[in-house]
Amino acid sequence: MLEKIQSLCKTHKITLTQLERELGFGRGALYKWTKSFPTADNLQKVADFFKVSTDYLLGISPFTNAKEAGCSIRVAGMKAALDSPQNKKLIWDAARINIDSGFWFKDSTRKYIESLLKKEAFTDVEYYDLSLFVVWELILPPDFRENAPVVFVLWGQSITFYLDYWSIPKLTIEDKESKIFYKEGPDDVNGEVSTEYILSGFTDDGEQYSAAESVKEQDALTGSYEPETIAAHHDGEEWTDEELAEIERFKEFVRSKKRDK
Repeated sequence: MLEKIQSLCKTHKITLTQLERELGFGRGALYKWTKSFPTADNLQKVADFFKVSTDYLLGISPFTNAKEAGCSIRVAGMKAALDSPQNKKLIWDAARINIDSGFWFKDSTRKYIESLLKKEAFTDVEYYDLSLFVVWELILPPDFRENAPVVFVLWGQSITFYLDYWSIPKLTIEDKESKIFYKEGPDDVNGEVSTEYILSGFTDDGEQYSAAESVKEQDALTGSYEPETIAAHHDGEEWTDEELAEIERFKEFVRSKKRDK
């Protein structure tokens, strides 16, 4: 653990003595951690100072924080999935559903993903964006030290794969780099502040309405939001089969968000 802290100090251009002073520790306190375990409070102080997780300091996780874990796993997972012709078809089909749907994403996002489907090679940001577009739920192992799989949940399908979490490239993709925007929502759907986005739908008599879905801070691991309240009424008899199918997809989308709570 001390080696990790020393490495973080080097990255942040601060000495151990300066860190101890900043955190109100006694001189030489951090060196004592090689022989005795620190208190939870002191460990958290160090983690908060460097904006890393305590799991990282303890060697339980290879990722410095949840955002790095989410970005790294999404990119590595999408690369692995697209290497399989069968999984690539599932991803392309899921992307096509969202491109053709008018519920969730802005037109600019749908055009952007449409352009990606014509490419043969992606940047890391494009892999990340594609995963945000098609993966409704990202299921991670409870312990990165175990040989447990990652699951990408798509429309009615899932892709399961194994990663060496300790050796995959560690990435942090900043919010401003992503081009995934929800329809009628904030410019930056990947922000870490509480916000609200709008989902379009219809009332029983066919009139269009806007259902405001309140959301909390985005989960950095899954890239999903936690819904608080949803106002929606879409039962009725004057629907075409295509419209009913679209509504069912919308309902499943909302259910997937509830499962992230």
